[in-house]
Amino acid sequence: MFKYIFKRILFMIPVLLAITIIVFSLSEFASGDAARTMAERKYSHPTKAQIEEVRHEYGLDRPLHKKYEAWLSKVLRGDFGNSYLTGRPAIQELTGCFSETLKLTGVSFFLLVIITIPLGIFSAVKRGTILDKIIGLFSFVSVSMPSFWIGLILLYVLGVKLNLISVIGGEGIGVILAAAFTMDIGYFGVITELVRTNLSNVLAQDYVRAMKSRGISNIKIVMKHGLKNIFIPILTQFSFILINLFCGSAIIESVFSIRGIGELALVSVQCHDMPVLQCFILCLAIFVVMVNLIVDIIYSCVDKRIRLS
Repeated sequence: MFKYIFKRILFMIPVLLAITIIVFSLSEFASGDAARTMAERKYSHPTKAQIEEVRHEYGLDRPLHKKYEAWLSKVLRGDFGNSYLTGRPAIQELTGCFSETLKLTGVSFFLLVIITIPLGIFSAVKRGTILDKIIGLFSFVSVSMPSFWIGLILLYVLGVKLNLISVIGGEGIGVILAAAFTMDIGYFGVITELVRTNLSNVLAQDYVRAMKSRGISNIKIVMKHGLKNIFIPILTQFSFILINLFCGSAIIESVFSIRGIGELALVSVQCHDMPVLQCFILCLAIFVVMVNLIVDIIYSCVDKRIRLS
């Protein structure tokens, strides 16, 4: 077990190194002049000489490989440079907004689990009934509606009409719940149908019919045998969705005025704030790699054959 985990951690090192190269390259070849941006912040209306002075001061005129080496050595120490927009360390800009995004992601994921898994189970157990058709309709509608549109409707109804949440503040549990529901809306149908399909296939097996003939209750069959057999595909889908919820929160945060890292990234893109963007992308990459590592470890615990692959 520990050997497998060690191998997975070793595999992460070249992956993260490749990500640093990609992030640095994208920032180098992105549109806009970082030296001009910093000079405008320093001098308001900088001359060409002042721009070149700033370029030399921050080492932006050095060869590409030298700039990457200097940048990587700082990143390994947790120094991503200072924000072009505020002058504060980029890591502080990100960590100041991290808790809001983490809270939103956690609530979204929790709602997704407690809503979709029971619906999928009921739909599989009651397959062909009116309840199954209602759940199927809900799944179809949920994947057909754009999340930002649902967010705007919730903001108008709950904020403007009912005055239950703040329209511009982005604070309070009501805003978080509304934003979390909005982020989940496109995934409700995906997970519900996945649980329904996989569980229905399990319940149609001969050994399940044999257990039913021996008088074993449906609840025990579903909880002890059904969910165990569909755990790996469900976990796989949930890991993808968790990554999407955390990494793709920018639009929803913007709609509900939540000061999270997604909303910070949008502002950084508009202002060409490269240190913050680099920090943002690397943090997301680390999050994705860590989620995949944890999922791989859980796989190996559930199915020992995975460790031998």
